[in-house]
Amino acid sequence: MEKCIIKDESLLLGFLYVRGVGETAAEAIVQARDRGGAFASLADVMQRTGLQREAVESLVTAGALDSKVPDRRTALWEVGLRYRPAGYQQPLPLPVEQDMPQLPQQSGWEVMVDEYHTLGLHPAGHLMARLRSSLDPGILSSQGISELADGTEVTVAGLVIRRQRPLAKAVFLTLEDEFGHVPLVVWPQVFFRYRRVIREPVLIVRGTVSRRDGTMNIVARHVVSARGARHLPKAKDWQ
Repeated sequence: MEKCIIKDESLLLGFLYVRGVGETAAEAIVQARDRGGAFASLADVMQRTGLQREAVESLVTAGALDSKVPDRRTALWEVGLRYRPAGYQQPLPLPVEQDMPQLPQQSGWEVMVDEYHTLGLHPAGHLMARLRSSLDPGILSSQGISELADGTEVTVAGLVIRRQRPLAKAVFLTLEDEFGHVPLVVWPQVFFRYRRVIREPVLIVRGTVSRRDGTMNIVARHVVSARGARHLPKAKDWQ
Protein backbone atom coordinates (compact mmCIF):
# COMPACT_ATOMS: atom_id res chain seq x y z
CA MET A 1 0.00 0.00 0.00
CA GLU A 2 3.02 2.27 0.23
CA LYS A 3 3.47 4.89 -2.46
CA CYS A 4 6.96 3.57 -3.26
CA ILE A 5 9.28 0.82 -2.10
CA ILE A 6 12.83 -0.19 -3.00
CA LYS A 7 13.29 -3.82 -4.06
CA ASP A 8 16.40 -5.40 -5.57
CA GLU A 9 17.88 -1.99 -6.40
CA SER A 10 14.67 -0.98 -8.20
CA LEU A 11 12.09 1.62 -7.16
CA LEU A 12 8.59 0.14 -7.29
CA LEU A 13 5.68 2.57 -7.50
CA GLY A 14 2.69 1.62 -5.38
CA PHE A 15 -1.00 1.92 -6.24
CA LEU A 16 -1.25 5.09 -4.15
CA TYR A 17 1.19 6.80 -6.53
CA VAL A 18 -1.35 6.47 -9.35
CA ARG A 19 -3.68 9.42 -9.80
CA GLY A 20 -7.30 8.35 -9.32
CA VAL A 21 -6.42 5.26 -7.27
CA GLY A 22 -7.03 5.92 -3.58
CA GLU A 23 -6.73 3.70 -0.53
CA THR A 24 -10.15 2.09 -1.04
CA ALA A 25 -9.34 1.06 -4.61
CA ALA A 26 -5.85 -0.09 -3.65
CA GLU A 27 -7.24 -2.25 -0.84
CA ALA A 28 -9.82 -3.76 -3.22
CA ILE A 29 -7.04 -4.77 -5.64
CA VAL A 30 -4.87 -6.31 -2.93
CA GLN A 31 -7.78 -8.18 -1.32
CA ALA A 32 -8.98 -9.55 -4.66
CA ARG A 33 -5.48 -10.73 -5.51
CA ASP A 34 -5.02 -12.33 -2.08
CA ARG A 35 -8.34 -14.16 -2.36
CA GLY A 36 -8.19 -15.31 -5.96
CA GLY A 37 -4.55 -15.17 -6.96
CA ALA A 38 -2.99 -13.31 -9.86
CA PHE A 39 -5.29 -11.54 -12.30
CA ALA A 40 -5.68 -13.20 -15.69
CA SER A 41 -6.84 -10.25 -17.76
CA LEU A 42 -8.22 -6.72 -17.72
CA ALA A 43 -11.74 -8.16 -17.57
CA ASP A 44 -10.69 -10.25 -14.56
CA VAL A 45 -9.37 -7.14 -12.80
CA MET A 46 -12.63 -5.27 -13.35
CA GLN A 47 -14.81 -8.21 -12.35
CA ARG A 48 -12.97 -9.12 -9.15
CA THR A 49 -12.16 -5.65 -7.81
CA GLY A 50 -15.27 -3.65 -8.71
CA LEU A 51 -13.11 -0.57 -9.33
CA GLN A 52 -14.62 2.60 -10.71
CA ARG A 53 -13.87 3.44 -14.32
CA GLU A 54 -11.44 6.28 -13.51
CA ALA A 55 -9.30 4.00 -11.36
CA VAL A 56 -9.11 1.29 -14.01
CA GLU A 57 -8.24 3.80 -16.73
CA SER A 58 -5.55 5.29 -14.52
CA LEU A 59 -4.02 1.85 -13.95
CA VAL A 60 -4.01 1.29 -17.71
CA THR A 61 -2.35 4.61 -18.58
CA ALA A 62 0.17 4.15 -15.76
CA GLY A 63 1.26 0.86 -17.32
CA ALA A 64 0.19 -1.23 -14.33
CA LEU A 65 -1.76 -3.63 -16.58
CA ASP A 66 0.69 -3.86 -19.48
CA SER A 67 1.20 -7.59 -18.90
CA LYS A 68 -2.57 -8.19 -19.17
CA VAL A 69 -3.42 -6.19 -22.30
CA PRO A 70 -2.20 -6.04 -25.92
CA ASP A 71 -1.62 -2.28 -25.70
CA ARG A 72 -2.92 0.63 -23.62
CA ARG A 73 -5.13 2.25 -26.25
CA THR A 74 -6.95 -1.02 -26.90
CA ALA A 75 -7.26 -1.56 -23.15
CA LEU A 76 -8.90 1.83 -22.65
CA TRP A 77 -11.42 0.98 -25.36
CA GLU A 78 -12.12 -2.34 -23.64
CA VAL A 79 -12.71 -0.55 -20.33
CA GLY A 80 -15.35 1.57 -22.08
CA LEU A 81 -17.07 -1.54 -23.44
CA ARG A 82 -17.10 -3.37 -20.13
CA TYR A 83 -17.76 -0.56 -17.67
CA ARG A 84 -21.11 -0.34 -15.93
CA PRO A 85 -22.08 2.68 -13.78
CA ALA A 86 -22.37 2.28 -10.01
CA GLY A 87 -25.49 0.32 -9.07
CA TYR A 88 -25.41 -1.87 -12.17
CA GLN A 89 -24.20 -5.46 -12.36
CA GLN A 90 -20.42 -5.75 -12.36
CA PRO A 91 -18.95 -6.36 -15.82
CA LEU A 92 -18.57 -10.02 -16.73
CA PRO A 93 -15.32 -11.25 -18.29
CA LEU A 94 -17.06 -12.03 -21.60
CA PRO A 95 -15.39 -11.72 -25.01
CA VAL A 96 -15.59 -8.22 -26.50
CA GLU A 97 -13.24 -8.77 -29.44
CA GLN A 98 -16.13 -8.55 -31.89
CA ASP A 99 -16.75 -4.95 -30.77
CA MET A 100 -13.11 -3.85 -30.81
CA PRO A 101 -11.95 -1.61 -33.68
CA GLN A 102 -8.43 -1.79 -35.08
CA LEU A 103 -6.70 1.04 -33.23
CA PRO A 104 -3.32 2.60 -34.04
CA GLN A 105 -0.56 2.11 -31.51
CA GLN A 106 0.20 5.01 -29.19
CA SER A 107 3.35 6.90 -30.00
CA GLY A 108 6.14 7.07 -27.44
CA TRP A 109 5.24 10.73 -26.87
CA GLU A 110 1.58 9.86 -26.15
CA VAL A 111 2.60 7.15 -23.70
CA MET A 112 4.91 9.60 -21.93
CA VAL A 113 2.23 12.32 -21.70
CA ASP A 114 -0.27 9.83 -20.24
CA GLU A 115 2.28 8.71 -17.65
CA TYR A 116 3.10 12.26 -16.62
CA HIS A 117 -0.63 12.90 -16.23
CA THR A 118 -1.23 9.73 -14.19
CA LEU A 119 2.05 9.31 -12.31
CA GLY A 120 3.71 12.71 -12.50
CA LEU A 121 6.73 11.04 -14.09
CA HIS A 122 7.83 8.88 -17.04
CA PRO A 123 9.50 5.71 -15.70
CA ALA A 124 11.32 5.04 -18.99
CA GLY A 125 13.08 8.41 -19.00
CA HIS A 126 12.53 12.13 -18.74
CA LEU A 127 10.54 14.54 -20.87
CA MET A 128 13.62 16.67 -21.51
CA ALA A 129 15.54 13.70 -22.89
CA ARG A 130 12.89 13.50 -25.62
CA LEU A 131 12.79 17.24 -26.21
CA ARG A 132 16.53 17.86 -26.12
CA SER A 133 17.20 17.02 -29.77
CA SER A 134 14.58 19.54 -30.92
CA LEU A 135 16.02 22.38 -28.83
CA ASP A 136 18.61 24.88 -29.93
CA PRO A 137 22.07 23.43 -29.14
CA GLY A 138 22.84 26.59 -27.18
CA ILE A 139 20.26 25.63 -24.54
CA LEU A 140 22.24 24.08 -21.69
CA SER A 141 21.26 21.32 -19.28
CA SER A 142 21.53 21.47 -15.49
CA GLN A 143 24.73 19.49 -15.92
CA GLY A 144 26.09 22.05 -18.38
CA ILE A 145 25.63 25.05 -16.08
CA SER A 146 27.06 23.57 -12.88
CA GLU A 147 30.53 25.08 -13.32
CA LEU A 148 29.64 28.38 -15.01
CA ALA A 149 30.98 31.56 -13.43
CA ASP A 150 28.89 34.24 -11.75
CA GLY A 151 27.47 36.65 -14.33
CA THR A 152 27.52 34.19 -17.26
CA GLU A 153 24.65 34.60 -19.74
CA VAL A 154 22.86 31.29 -20.21
CA THR A 155 19.70 29.68 -21.64
CA VAL A 156 18.17 26.65 -19.94
CA ALA A 157 15.02 24.55 -20.31
CA GLY A 158 13.06 22.13 -18.18
CA LEU A 159 9.84 20.91 -16.62
CA VAL A 160 8.57 23.20 -13.85
CA ILE A 161 8.46 21.17 -10.64
CA ARG A 162 8.19 24.04 -8.16
CA ARG A 163 6.80 27.55 -8.12
CA GLN A 164 7.19 29.49 -4.92
CA ARG A 165 6.40 33.07 -3.99
CA PRO A 166 7.67 33.63 -0.42
CA LEU A 167 7.42 36.88 1.52
CA ALA A 168 10.33 38.30 -0.46
CA LYS A 169 9.59 40.08 -3.73
CA ALA A 170 11.20 37.52 -6.02
CA VAL A 171 9.44 34.44 -7.38
CA PHE A 172 11.41 31.19 -7.24
CA LEU A 173 10.98 28.41 -9.79
CA THR A 174 12.74 25.08 -10.16
CA LEU A 175 13.15 23.43 -13.54
CA GLU A 176 13.90 19.73 -13.84
CA ASP A 177 15.68 18.13 -16.78
CA GLU A 178 17.14 14.69 -17.48
CA PHE A 179 20.22 15.44 -15.36
CA GLY A 180 18.97 17.43 -12.37
CA HIS A 181 17.47 20.74 -11.26
CA VAL A 182 17.86 24.37 -12.34
CA PRO A 183 16.89 26.97 -9.69
CA LEU A 184 15.47 30.22 -11.07
CA VAL A 185 14.91 33.66 -9.56
CA VAL A 186 12.27 35.79 -11.28
CA TRP A 187 12.12 39.43 -10.22
CA PRO A 188 8.73 41.24 -10.18
CA GLN A 189 9.11 43.15 -13.45
CA VAL A 190 10.09 39.97 -15.32
CA PHE A 191 7.33 37.97 -13.66
CA PHE A 192 4.72 40.57 -14.63
CA ARG A 193 5.88 40.52 -18.24
CA TYR A 194 5.80 36.71 -18.51
CA ARG A 195 3.17 35.84 -15.88
CA ARG A 196 1.03 33.84 -18.33
CA VAL A 197 3.93 31.96 -19.88
CA ILE A 198 5.36 31.04 -16.48
CA ARG A 199 2.29 28.89 -15.83
CA GLU A 200 3.21 26.60 -18.74
CA PRO A 201 4.62 23.16 -17.80
CA VAL A 202 7.88 23.35 -19.77
CA LEU A 203 9.88 26.56 -20.06
CA ILE A 204 12.90 27.90 -21.89
CA VAL A 205 14.56 30.63 -19.82
CA ARG A 206 17.34 33.03 -20.69
CA GLY A 207 19.13 34.69 -17.80
CA THR A 208 22.31 35.22 -15.81
CA VAL A 209 24.15 32.92 -13.44
CA SER A 210 24.13 34.27 -9.88
CA ARG A 211 26.43 32.75 -7.26
CA ARG A 212 25.96 33.90 -3.67
CA ASP A 213 27.00 32.27 -0.38
CA GLY A 214 27.67 28.90 -1.96
CA THR A 215 24.40 28.75 -3.90
CA MET A 216 23.72 29.10 -7.61
CA ASN A 217 20.59 30.47 -9.32
CA ILE A 218 19.67 31.66 -12.78
CA VAL A 219 18.21 35.16 -12.67
CA ALA A 220 15.57 35.06 -15.40
CA ARG A 221 15.29 37.81 -18.02
CA HIS A 222 13.30 36.14 -20.83
CA VAL A 223 10.83 33.23 -20.60
CA VAL A 224 9.06 31.25 -23.35
CA SER A 225 7.07 28.02 -23.42
CA ALA A 226 8.79 25.00 -24.98
CA ARG A 227 6.98 23.92 -28.13
CA GLY A 228 5.51 20.44 -28.24
CA ALA A 229 4.90 20.27 -24.51
CA ARG A 230 1.56 22.02 -24.16
CA HIS A 231 -0.37 18.77 -23.69
CA LEU A 232 1.45 17.88 -20.49
CA PRO A 233 -0.29 18.37 -17.14
CA LYS A 234 0.15 21.78 -15.60
CA ALA A 235 3.15 22.31 -13.40
CA LYS A 236 2.72 22.48 -9.64
CA ASP A 237 0.75 25.38 -8.23
CA TRP A 238 2.22 28.12 -6.09
CA GLN A 239 3.45 27.02 -2.68
